[in-house]
Amino acid sequence: MKHFFYIVFGGLIAIGCGVVFTYGSTALLRLTIFNSSFDFSYFSISRFASASTFISGLKRTIHFSAHEEEGLNFIENEKSQSVPSIVTANAYVVKNNTIGNTVLSHNADTLLPIASLTKLVTAVVARRLIDSRERIIITKEIISTYGNTAEFTKGETFIADDLLYPLLMVSSNDAAEAFARNYGRKKFIAAMNEFTQEIGAYRTYFYDPSGLSPYNVSTAEDLVRIIDWILMNDPKIVDITRLKSKTIRTHTWTNPTHFLSWSYYVGGKNGYIPESQRTGVSLFELGDIKNLYTVVVLGSFSRDVDVVNLIGKIK
Repeated sequence: MKHFFYIVFGGLIAIGCGVVFTYGSTALLRLTIFNSSFDFSYFSISRFASASTFISGLKRTIHFSAHEEEGLNFIENEKSQSVPSIVTANAYVVKNNTIGNTVLSHNADTLLPIASLTKLVTAVVARRLIDSRERIIITKEIISTYGNTAEFTKGETFIADDLLYPLLMVSSNDAAEAFARNYGRKKFIAAMNEFTQEIGAYRTYFYDPSGLSPYNVSTAEDLVRIIDWILMNDPKIVDITRLKSKTIRTHTWTNPTHFLSWSYYVGGKNGYIPESQRTGVSLFELGDIKNLYTVVVLGSFSRDVDVVNLIGKIK
């Protein structure tokens, strides 16, 4: 019996040591590789501040709030020489809007989930279908939408025009639902799909008004077409996306977009769900004559770095 105890106890100790060694060496290896590949001074550690973590079994999960669409790879200094040169996006397009030609593209016609880039079309359709002064009541169904980044409370009332600010500045899913449910959700989504067909973005499809669904899909080329239409026909939508903050009654919404500090950033929209990875439409005025460029990235693992690299290729 004593011999049996020694065997069992010794085996458990051996297994425990193996687990510790495996996880410890793996973590050390990952840290070594990561430190050898990246300059951490290039990224802002403060971006982790809004993250909350929890542990399930042996797996640590990091969950981000409204700022999760902005990612963790904010570039503090776009002139840094340590920028990784690879573009991670599955698809991208860079267009010179001033001249009207595409200067860079990759998989431009590949159909991919777009996440909250959806809200650009949500804003277009809301402004077309709903009177700007119409009063919209925030209901229980609206605030139960995942991602209550607008911090609405049940029973609040907003005019339609005011809901554009949380929709476009903090990517409020509940603001998107407020527009859709006020008009009639199925009819509103149908109108979103009709709009894209109308302007020739034929491969774009919407399943919901916010971008939470991976079935909201488009191509980089279609998104350029959508932003072209907005710039020409409803530029107020772009103007809202570059506001740093907006206060309406007791609400103040602060735009978390990283490029806002850049003088040549004109506006844009970012998105994220796990199925889409990072997505983005960004507008910049570049060069001495300030040509307007649209940069679209889809399926990116490092959106800000990708955008900077693409800008660098045409600067």
